[in-house]
Amino acid sequence: MGLLKNLSILFGESLVTRMVELERRQELLEDYTEQKLDSMRAYSARVGKRRRDAAEREESDAPTQVDPRVDRILRRRARRNGMASA
Repeated sequence: MGLLKNLSILFGESLVTRMVELERRQELLEDYTEQKLDSMRAYSARVGKRRRDAAEREESDAPTQVDPRVDRILRRRARRNGMASA
């Protein structure tokens, strides 16, 4: 008698309904987690690209910034070469 009662509780409508609801909630939670992870990956990729672009801009700007000493030497050489060819 106790066994039949336990089986009826186990397979009763309320337990099956609750299990289905729990499975549905679990699926929703997994979907939400996947969406958040995808969002974080996309954000991380954007930030990484922004940093790489900034580093490339700094590298491309660096050669245009000439050290004043180097600039003086280059101008002096240009003057000497100008005088030598005259």
